[in-house]
Amino acid sequence: MAFSCKKDNQTIYSFQYDLKDWIALKKEKNSDFTMSCCGDLATLKTSRLGTQFFAHKIRPNSSSCSTDGESDEHMDIKRLVMQELSENGWSVEVEKRGATPNGEEWIADIYAEKGKAKIAIEVQWSPQAFIETKRRQEKYAQSGVRCAWLLRSGSIKARNAIVGDYAYSTKDLPVFSIYKNNRQDGQTYMVYNVNKLKLDSYDPLEPIALELEDFIKSLVSSRIRFIKKYSPVRRLYLKIIKQNCWNRRCGGTTKVVTRMYFKEIVFGIEIEYLFQSEAIDDCDNQMVSMLNSQFAKAYNFVPLRRRYSKTVGGSYVANSCIHCDALMGKHFIGYYNDEDPSMVKTHCINIPNKGDLIEHGESFEFGKWVLIDN
Repeated sequence: MAFSCKKDNQTIYSFQYDLKDWIALKKEKNSDFTMSCCGDLATLKTSRLGTQFFAHKIRPNSSSCSTDGESDEHMDIKRLVMQELSENGWSVEVEKRGATPNGEEWIADIYAEKGKAKIAIEVQWSPQAFIETKRRQEKYAQSGVRCAWLLRSGSIKARNAIVGDYAYSTKDLPVFSIYKNNRQDGQTYMVYNVNKLKLDSYDPLEPIALELEDFIKSLVSSRIRFIKKYSPVRRLYLKIIKQNCWNRRCGGTTKVVTRMYFKEIVFGIEIEYLFQSEAIDDCDNQMVSMLNSQFAKAYNFVPLRRRYSKTVGGSYVANSCIHCDALMGKHFIGYYNDEDPSMVKTHCINIPNKGDLIEHGESFEFGKWVLIDN
């Protein structure tokens, strides 16, 4: 099977013909059709799934014709992908041969160009080890070609082909599941392992399925984007309240920092429910310096510093009275709540993420492919 051939020495593509024109093309008697792969005579055929293709009129002696032996489903998916790319202005080739700068050869199921963009779509209908997929992907990367993979899903009970090593999703290796329920009439090929953002939910991602044509259209229009799960930064803010100085000779009102609060950024969204709080007394020198430079002047509190406490019998990072510089020890802060009318929540700043919430086996490179609404 092939999707291109030479008609009177001009390349034509089967997916560019509607059914009426395809039938008319078959009836042409004065044209020569030859296979692009080898130059042998070609014949025009239609598969049981309605896929239009070219085949060798006589079985070739050479086994180099790579499209021979592909299943009807594999060819049908390739046809739909090429047709969608062509309709969206891409110049499409099937079984495109290329090579890396080091001379390593590759053959793309579907290759397309538009302007300076070069992409490949691989339809993997038979099982392929993750390490082999990664090896082939690296060839495309070295050649300046972005490649996405459509992996065949197993059955109606297990539509997800992204298991094992494939589940470790990174931007460098876009892999998706493709499935068609043949038990349902009119069912189209569906692509899985795409998500949508839910801004008002505990879990910010919702798995969705897209029809193959919609998936390809969204992919090449940059509406499907890779979003990392974890951010290299997290957000920090303080809560500050007013208290009276314990020093009887002072008794003035001063501002004290109660705690530090951290918000995680998950899939690009600040997740309020993932905030953590920490006391300021154990801050290291670098954190103290940052808090003072970012907040002290803006919110009019005495810069935090390490001070000795007779009550504790040691030193820790603490507040001080803005009037008399008395130590406002942590036990003087006492009980406070968000209903306190003097409570102030500062603006947020970015700080390095220590990776406390990163799950086992994941990293800052792990993420998901997300459909972005326009």
